Amino acid sequence: MKIGILTYHRACNFGANLQALSTCNYLRNHGYEPLFINWETTLQERINKWKTPERELEEFSKFRNEHFPMTRLCRTDDDIVSVIKEYDIKAVIVGSDAVLQIHPFLSRINFPCRKIITISKPRLDVSCPNPFWGSFYAKLERKLPFCLMSVSSQNSPYKSALSKEKKMARKMLGQFDYISTRDDWTSKMVAYLTDGAKVPTVTPDPVFAFNLNVAAQPTKEDVMRRFKLPEKYALFCFHNNRTVSQKWLSEMQGKMELRGVECVALPFPEGIGFRHPFSKQVDLPLSPLDWYALIKYATYYIGGNMHPIVIALHNAVPCFSFDHYGIVRFRYFVNRESSKIYHILKSFGLAENMVSISGRGYREPSVEHVLGKLDSFDVEAVRAKGKNYLQRYQDMMKNIDELFLKSL
Repeated sequence: MKIGILTYHRACNFGANLQALSTCNYLRNHGYEPLFINWETTLQERINKWKTPERELEEFSKFRNEHFPMTRLCRTDDDIVSVIKEYDIKAVIVGSDAVLQIHPFLSRINFPCRKIITISKPRLDVSCPNPFWGSFYAKLERKLPFCLMSVSSQNSPYKSALSKEKKMARKMLGQFDYISTRDDWTSKMVAYLTDGAKVPTVTPDPVFAFNLNVAAQPTKEDVMRRFKLPEKYALFCFHNNRTVSQKWLSEMQGKMELRGVECVALPFPEGIGFRHPFSKQVDLPLSPLDWYALIKYATYYIGGNMHPIVIALHNAVPCFSFDHYGIVRFRYFVNRESSKIYHILKSFGLAENMVSISGRGYREPSVEHVLGKLDSFDVEAVRAKGKNYLQRYQDMMKNIDELFLKSL
């Protein structure tokens, strides 16, 4: 049975590739034939090429070619309808990742600004409707099992939706046979947009099941040898120089040396975006599997983005997040409830293992504060919670399995 997967599988983003691989391998391991519906907008393609160095673009392309069975390239709804028929796809999973975004008209009004007032236009992949929302589904000749799996809305300010925008979103959501979200904010969004007709269960990101779904991974010995790392190392990963100062990094390095831990700079796909005093850094090109393994075997992870935190928690690695998610109000106030990182850390009892860097009120936390949170990280409690998350993931996939089987 061929299962179509519609997600950000072509994104030059380590976490996006890992969640896609986890879903793909789950389906393979359970007797399905996964196939990525190869949808990408021309703007997404340009953004990938603009942001990512050529050598890393080639690494992502190599990774996709090795691990992702894909349809031919799709640009439109009609293309997707055509490949579903052409490849004899029997069911479609949308997700995981931030595929359920909505940016209502009122939230796109910028005032005051240089031009006094402007109205921004969102990209197609973060608009409603689009293929992630099922814009193609009504055009299918036959209806298929249709699932939204552990999806995220990425901070969407959904309560500002106009009545016609809410009506469209409700219509799109009504097409799905199964919906789960990976955070409370998105679950509340779906409930709000459907007037309570659909209240999705919150389910884990597929990377929480990566060790179960993906057996072939680099070993710690292999990672240490290839990247010339010591037994104990701490990874630091920031987008820019504004997150923490050079003084902060130097002080942290000194404290880590006293612990026998070497500080190592870890890149995003764009490269290492911050200056640092460390003697070691991981350079591009870097495969998503190596990126996962580097975090998995680290002594600590300190930095930005969600999937490094997911990997750290999945492998009980003490971590501290510099979180750029969260809706900012009046430039200074950040609504942490809309942050997917805050949701995950709070669920693990680690809500204080993060600081919001959005808004003008941000001040870097002291080195002592960050180290204190790393030291109070309860490894056994995190492992127990990780097992709970894995069971919740398996329950989610069992529900989706049952939906597929009913269609046979």
